[in-house]
Amino acid sequence: MQTNRVLVGLLGLATLASGFAVPSKGAASTAQPIGCSQYVINVKPLKVGFKWTEGPAWDPKDNRWIFSDLMGETEYGITATGTLTKLRSPAGYPNGHALLPGGQFVVAQHDRTLGTVNGDGSNFQVIAATYQGKKLNSPNDVVVSKSNDIYFTDPTFGLEGYGPVKAKPDLAFKGVYRIRAGKLELVNDQLAIPNGIGLSPDDKTLYVSDTSNNSIYTINVGAYNGKPLGAAKLFAFTQIKGGHISANASDGLRVDSKGNIWATGPGGIAVYTATGKELCSIPFHDHVANLAPGGSDNKQILVTSADKVFLINLKNGF
Repeated sequence: MQTNRVLVGLLGLATLASGFAVPSKGAASTAQPIGCSQYVINVKPLKVGFKWTEGPAWDPKDNRWIFSDLMGETEYGITATGTLTKLRSPAGYPNGHALLPGGQFVVAQHDRTLGTVNGDGSNFQVIAATYQGKKLNSPNDVVVSKSNDIYFTDPTFGLEGYGPVKAKPDLAFKGVYRIRAGKLELVNDQLAIPNGIGLSPDDKTLYVSDTSNNSIYTINVGAYNGKPLGAAKLFAFTQIKGGHISANASDGLRVDSKGNIWATGPGGIAVYTATGKELCSIPFHDHVANLAPGGSDNKQILVTSADKVFLINLKNGF
């Protein structure tokens, strides 16, 4: 999720959508490779017509992604072939999703709650709504560690017009939190606008995007002892040539099996090493909110971008 953005209207499939020409009706649906050719085979438009897409996660049980239409207050499931299923609506302005070991998902919602939900949209249950007696701001994105710790960001987007009602926050900070064995703990309270979140393959480093300055920060959660930790700036996202131009666009991110960070930001998606070196980028013509690997062989990525979702086909598993 980003601030100061205007929700785009419904666009036809003949528009330019992600740094490549989206085919018009009746044309071939496969686009030419555009950037990150060492990883990417192609990028394809999958579905259009939402209000604002967000928060995808792969559902291995149903062989599809779950994702949010945030401003449409709806959760959807979608397959790699574009079969779309409405799962839950109204859904509390859902945003980020992450898979739990039992097959449920954690979902961050702009109605100021963090909850769990089944892959078919049933049995939503709130697991966090307050910290030290004060309402959370607007749970935004979430990741689950191999040991089942839940980490999530809590900026104020849902209180600024991207939620049920505008309101002043109860908390004096925008936090990054952990839930372990049902206990909610504050990990960091210093980032200006914590947004996207991901974990290194060894679960020791938490990556968090800060939308205020288009930067990615690291938090050494391997050293977490219950007291808030500092965050170290890893890199600042640079504008991707040919992509969407925005002053504040750092949003969702994912970390692949080699530890590379696939981060959204001004102009699209860029891939960085764990040390912050940029490897390549993929331009998109609209703001990219988030992405999630998936597919039966983990060789596809669902991308949520404005009123659309796209499919990236990869050469190797994520």
